[in-house]
Formats: sequence, C-alpha cells, structure tokens
Amino acid sequence: MSILSSVTHRLPASMHVIERDWLSCNQVLFFDEAEQQATLIDSGYGKHAQITTRLVGHVLESRGLAMRSLKTLINTHLHSDHCGGNAALVAASGCRVLVPHAEYDTVQRWDQSRLTYRATGQHCDRFQADGALAPGDALTLGGLQWRVHAAPGHDPHSLLLH
Repeated sequence: MSILSSVTHRLPASMHVIERDWLSCNQVLFFDEAEQQATLIDSGYGKHAQITTRLVGHVLESRGLAMRSLKTLINTHLHSDHCGGNAALVAASGCRVLVPHAEYDTVQRWDQSRLTYRATGQHCDRFQADGALAPGDALTLGGLQWRVHAAPGHDPHSLLLH
C-alpha cells in the first residue's frame, strides 16, 4: 500500500464546495460560524443564476443560516460563468460584491466591450461592485488566512486565493 493511498484529504468544516457542471464554475462557500455569516467565491453562469441562488440557499439552510447571512461575494475574474449570478445573489441576500481591482472601474461603468460580454455573446445581468481585491491583499475566510495573488492567463485580471 502506498503512503498516498492511505492519506485522506478533507476540507475544513468552515468550507463547502458546490460542484457544478459545464457553463457554471464551481463555487466555494466559507463560513464564519462565530458571526453567523458566509462568503461565496464566484457565482456561476447567468443562465443558471436562479439555480445557483437555490443551491447557495440550501447549503446555508443546512447550516442553520438564512440567505441574508451571505455577506460577501468575491469574483476571481469577470467572465460570465464566474459572475453571471451576481445580480440574483445580491437581490436574494443583500451581499456586497468584491471584484479584481483591475476591473473595478469597468464594472462601475458597465463597459460590456471591456468585460467581453458583447464580443463573446454572453449575458451577465448588471451588478455593482462594492469593493476590489488586489494582489497582496490578505483575507480571513472560514477562519483561515488567504492571500490574493494575480493569476493572469485565462483572463488577464484573474485572481486566486492561496
């Protein structure tokens, strides 16, 4: 038996992954049990916004939390399969939205050409950004420390949390 086969990897209890299929990114919910609030990473494709809202609501409910306990939504980048559910989740929860710093002004002006929605024929309901994250920022999510890093490539303004 290899040492690798005997190791089991588990997510921290303060973290829940919502696994999705094609055209909606996976989402990660972080829970701060002491403050009874949650943070969501990415919101999925706009066409599936109502499904995403129900899935997030179900996970929150399974932890005894209401939809209003979703306090923050973080977008790793602004392709429509990562932020298409933002408007629906904000409407359902009142959460604030944080986007990559390099895209903050583009979101505030809702420049669909720079956001690539027009060129790709994608739809994303308009949302407002309440703040921005930049490489080097530090966050506490689910009781864990996370650092924001630039991850250009797939999208030149992508961020990742490590």
